[in-house]
Amino acid sequence: MIPPRTDILIVGGGPAALFAGFYAGMRQLSTRIVESHPTIGGQPEILYPNKNIFDIPAYPKITGHALTINLQEQLARFENSTYFSLNEKVTQLQKQNDGFAVTTQNTTYYAKTVLIAAGNGAFAPRKIKLEGLEEIADKSVDYFLPKPNTLQDKKVVVCGGGDTAFDTALAIADQAKHVYLIHRRNRFRAHEHSVYLAKNHPKIDLLTPYVPQTVQGDKEGNLTQLTLQKARSEQTIDLAVDHLLMAYGYVSSLGPINDWGLKFHDNKIIVHQDMQTNLLGIFAIGDICYYPGKTSLIAQGFSEASIAINGIYQYLNPDQDLHPLHSSEIMH
Repeated sequence: MIPPRTDILIVGGGPAALFAGFYAGMRQLSTRIVESHPTIGGQPEILYPNKNIFDIPAYPKITGHALTINLQEQLARFENSTYFSLNEKVTQLQKQNDGFAVTTQNTTYYAKTVLIAAGNGAFAPRKIKLEGLEEIADKSVDYFLPKPNTLQDKKVVVCGGGDTAFDTALAIADQAKHVYLIHRRNRFRAHEHSVYLAKNHPKIDLLTPYVPQTVQGDKEGNLTQLTLQKARSEQTIDLAVDHLLMAYGYVSSLGPINDWGLKFHDNKIIVHQDMQTNLLGIFAIGDICYYPGKTSLIAQGFSEASIAINGIYQYLNPDQDLHPLHSSEIMH
């Protein structure tokens, strides 16, 4: 069965993409959301689902998972005109007379316009080699933040010195029995406030400058011990621990998007006032786009989504006047 041709194909399934799908429904535009991961929600859902976010308007705080659920519920109003293609990576884009053909590893989709909302691109965790890691990898090692209740009363090691590591340590500290944060330097790349909170948390110990060397586990593959070596020294220490979280950050790549003929600024897609790129019919929003004064906030992505959808509506209907839409007047 040939997938239906939509007015918009959105590359990416994060918060800005989901809100763009909702706003497209308000303008009676059909949308297909293509996401490379098996779930939607982007980085808030995949990387830090249990971490509180504090800069979403009208929410004093909300977790990444709760934000995703709310956006899905909001978008569900237009479920008859919104299609999802999950676990599919966009590999090719071709311009056609009446729009675009967007190819994934599974099929080819057709749309009148394309909206790129791919964040920083496809992302994967940074990994290090560690003796004994393979034997415990299935049970005792995580590269993404697990649900804190799975670490209940466990001694957990978090490796890394950036925002990912400190956010992870703080997110699990209340549930874990104890948290060791290991970094190879005495200085950290994380936000100063996060470092302050970790240093003053009664259940978090910062061990620096140390480098993980080996891990040991029992016959069932459960982690029992981590050996650390002090930087520029032969000194080692053994920690009796239950779980290992690798929080060295993530590697992202724009992949095939680099080959589509778009103009870039510092690896970000340059957009005009209506969020349209240098290629007619292709728009971009969220962390992946650039313009003077750009800030990388989820709230900014929401604003860009409404601007882009209005720009797409005008692109598809050049002879019509663009009037602002207020949801309180058109929906009940």
